[in-house]
Amino acid sequence: MPGSLSQLIRDLEVEREARWRKYPKAVELKLRWRALFTQKYLHILPGETVLEIGGGSGDLTQQLDEVLRRQNPITSLVFSPEAIAKARARAAPNVSFFDGPQFLQNVPAGCFDYVIGSGALWHAQLSELLQLIQLTLVPGGQMLFFEPNLRFPACACNELRGRTAARKFRSSPEQVLAECERAGLGDLQLAPHDIVSCRMGLQAMKLLQAKAILVEHTPALRFACASMYLSGRKPGPRERSIRSLAEHSVLHRAVSVVIPAYNEAPNIRPLAEALLAYYGDYIHEILFVNDNSTDGTADAVREAARVDSRVRLLDRKPPNGVGRALRDGYAAARGLYILSMDCDFIEILPEFRGLFDAIARGRVGAIGSRFTHESVLINYPFTKMLLNRLCHAVIKLLFLERVRDITNNLKLYRSDIFQNLQLESAHFSANLETGLKPLMAGYDIEEVPTSWINRTPPMGTSAFQLRRVGWDYARMLYRCWRDRRIAAAGTLQLVFRGALRRLTSPARR
Repeated sequence: MPGSLSQLIRDLEVEREARWRKYPKAVELKLRWRALFTQKYLHILPGETVLEIGGGSGDLTQQLDEVLRRQNPITSLVFSPEAIAKARARAAPNVSFFDGPQFLQNVPAGCFDYVIGSGALWHAQLSELLQLIQLTLVPGGQMLFFEPNLRFPACACNELRGRTAARKFRSSPEQVLAECERAGLGDLQLAPHDIVSCRMGLQAMKLLQAKAILVEHTPALRFACASMYLSGRKPGPRERSIRSLAEHSVLHRAVSVVIPAYNEAPNIRPLAEALLAYYGDYIHEILFVNDNSTDGTADAVREAARVDSRVRLLDRKPPNGVGRALRDGYAAARGLYILSMDCDFIEILPEFRGLFDAIARGRVGAIGSRFTHESVLINYPFTKMLLNRLCHAVIKLLFLERVRDITNNLKLYRSDIFQNLQLESAHFSANLETGLKPLMAGYDIEEVPTSWINRTPPMGTSAFQLRRVGWDYARMLYRCWRDRRIAAAGTLQLVFRGALRRLTSPARR
């Protein structure tokens, strides 16, 4: 059976390579997006091993290697003899290209943290390939594949049309998930992905990349995506060797982390431990602002502080409010920079590297932006997404043209920027103020692509209430617009008075 499986994957490789050669620049951008999605979705850490199935001439391999900063061993299986020479010619030191058929003759067990691929699954021997993937993964290891959309095969951009290896493939999404379960994979996700087709051309793709995010998550429209992603996990405990991600000496012991916390007891210690493990060299202090919690949040912070004295507790008095907690936390912070974040960001901590990179490049601030084609949104409520996009449409119309997502409470600023802000909101719309007001003041702040992952049950529930928060944001937008008009009118009045004084001065007469 490995011989016929190898031939099927080879056919898919050859056909895919031929398609990709038709739109080289557009495909390069698309594969960059896929590599970024892979890194953010899987949260790959330096040193973890990656196996790619159906690597072809190495286009996706090269993009993934660059996105991972050349810090991960990548093994790519190539099944086309014509492609393997091209692949090996571009290999980086930590990337190895292997003959796929030979590899399948003796698949090593439990050797890889991740198995990935693009257009390599939809064929008649899917079940056999899934079993091989499960075999080669370490316990807790993950797979992620990008494949044509099974839910909308009639789409003109769907790669299933005309694929030789897929002609005998008649599985539905439900059957695919059942095959994955039979292969022993769990935590399955098969979802439409990426509605921006390479056939649109490079310029159109760049123009539509951020705007397409909403369409890709609209319930009635998302099934028109040309592709989808399939992810899964091998059962078992995951042993991850967490390495420090603090690479910039200029930030050592310079960062105060401010985290508002209301009934976050289960998340306090795991978050503090992970922050210190990833970015301990950067951290001056981790300040948990206990916003009158009714659970054991304060006790959890005290317990974490006994392990590391850089963890601090700031107990607030009523009334509650995220904006009030942020204001108190910023005022108490003592670091040169302040990282403002929420308690449920533990899954995306590796992505904070982008924020620190921006500061090391000379920016005074960085914002974690969720709505780019380089971001990952998992279980993001559609209504909340729609209101976020409407809010940013208003921001672009009234204030700033080039913004994508400035209302996320994931911001790393020079501390004086936060501490000089006059935060008016007592609640969640303070996140709008911390994004909009510094940009309007002209600070050099960069938006950095990041992800958003909805809370899992062990993390508790969020205090975010969409209806109340929506009105809060609307009122804050109006206040910012009103204050801007008043400031503009005052400036105009000063200019007029100055001109009048010059015209009526004795020297002029």
